[in-house]
Amino acid sequence: MKQKDMLIKSLKRCSLVIAGIFLLFAASSALAEEWSQRYIESLPDSAFAAIEITKDGKKIRHLPHHNHVGEVDIYHLKSALSRIHQVKWIDPANFTKAKAHLEQHYLDYKQKRAKAFGLKSTVNINKASAKELMQLPHIGEKRAQNIIEYRKTHGGFKSVGELRRVPSIGPKILKDVEGLVTVE
Repeated sequence: MKQKDMLIKSLKRCSLVIAGIFLLFAASSALAEEWSQRYIESLPDSAFAAIEITKDGKKIRHLPHHNHVGEVDIYHLKSALSRIHQVKWIDPANFTKAKAHLEQHYLDYKQKRAKAFGLKSTVNINKASAKELMQLPHIGEKRAQNIIEYRKTHGGFKSVGELRRVPSIGPKILKDVEGLVTVE
């Protein structure tokens, strides 16, 4: 019976990995596509996180992250989130609104990705049990224990990127799990 359970678990993991690889290949060309200045200029105002008007009436559109058909482009969403602090805001209140808007899109993306991997929701690495952590790609018993030990030693994770400091979690594993985990 134990061998049968292990086989079923292995088959489930295998199917999740195959589904993940399929999703990566299906989305990879769209994710990595650079947007030209001409393309960005052709986007509607709704494609941007914030729009400000200067004193002389010039419109400034900040942080494009929707494509021409209105879909969130995850590559550009992540780019917008990483660049938001570099924007020179006319009204500082727009920073807060834009940040909340972009973070909501990213949260929605992570929830959809978690469901695609068969998870009920994203996994909180500050609270998850070893069993919950082991539902993530590449995280077996040893890595799950390493994550738990790290959070005990360091008082929890402050960011998802901090997972990189856990022994045996490299850039590839971090990239594969970052959209499935949270620290909140």
